[in-house]
Amino acid sequence: MNSKVPPLVVALVILLTFLAIGVWVWGSGEAKKIGGPAGLRVDPDGHLFIQIQNQLLEHDADGVFLKQHDLGAMGAEIILGSVAFFSDGDILLRLGTDPRSLYDNVRAYQRLTNEQSLSPQSPGSGLYRCDLDTAVCQRFGTDGVDFKAAYSVFIDWQTDDVYIADTTRHLLRKYSANGDALAEPVGGFLFPNQLLLDGERLFVVDTNHHQIRIVNKDSGRFGEKIEAVNVVPDLAARTGQTWPTHIARVDNEWWVNNMRTGMNEGSIYIFDNDWRHDRSVTLPPDADPIALVAFGDNVLISDWNNDRIYRVARTGQHLDDFSSSGLAQVLAESRKARLQFTIYSYAGIALFILVLAGIFIRAMAMPKPENDTKSSV
Repeated sequence: MNSKVPPLVVALVILLTFLAIGVWVWGSGEAKKIGGPAGLRVDPDGHLFIQIQNQLLEHDADGVFLKQHDLGAMGAEIILGSVAFFSDGDILLRLGTDPRSLYDNVRAYQRLTNEQSLSPQSPGSGLYRCDLDTAVCQRFGTDGVDFKAAYSVFIDWQTDDVYIADTTRHLLRKYSANGDALAEPVGGFLFPNQLLLDGERLFVVDTNHHQIRIVNKDSGRFGEKIEAVNVVPDLAARTGQTWPTHIARVDNEWWVNNMRTGMNEGSIYIFDNDWRHDRSVTLPPDADPIALVAFGDNVLISDWNNDRIYRVARTGQHLDDFSSSGLAQVLAESRKARLQFTIYSYAGIALFILVLAGIFIRAMAMPKPENDTKSSV
């Protein structure tokens, strides 16, 4: 006798399977979005700002916690690029929601050039110049500018000129303090990241060319190549850390964050003033360093993956991690939220296992079909 599975049961199994997979993917994705410390910035007053998601934690010049700035309340749902300070303390940042589609993310994963326009999608999206204390913002540029993807920014406090590495379009740009273009975009880069102005020279971390490119900062000759520096010493090549992303000027030395192919598991390589490799700062194997900055007598390195900010002496020796009351509170909240979404993802896995177990038990309980036999007399 054949036993058929009712269509309603089949539909329920399919529904539960998709639900389980959906919960797992959603929970895992949301947990990964809740990263730890990312950007590190020092403003003209010497205050340290630590970016964690869309929060900025302000510390005084001695590292004492002062205030938590909620950029989400100002309209920055997600920090896609970096932030930077003008000479008067105003901050340049992107406001709005995440404009990236699945197609955009796939193209970014494939290292394809960003094809989106620079026009803001809505009146409240794009780059804005904001006063952190009053939360008053004004649009950057007459018609607005919105990169809609990763970018890095450096502001010259002598002139308030704004230099931007348009990472996914492989371009270097220069704007006035009001957002007017001061020069034509300059190409020839491959995924440029952090920028740093030292004297009259602009340093560009040209990630996928595995080098630091030094260019002219003046508007008339903007982007003109002065020199290209190899920042992948033999040690970095042996360990696979060949992708530079961030740079810091520390006394008369250059500190460079070199990552592996997955843009993680980096280490800090220290070069002398003539770009000869001198020593390295080894980080934990699962470290995901994002930014580094000279602060006081030390150098701080943010680790997005491990919720840590390493504090390193200028000689390269590890010290106790940087900590503060505000940082500890935000990190605790991040860990709690991350744990909640991780539990949701585990619940999805558990539901999927239960569905499979139910199907197996049902299959085992089904009576075997009887063979039809014909007997002849």
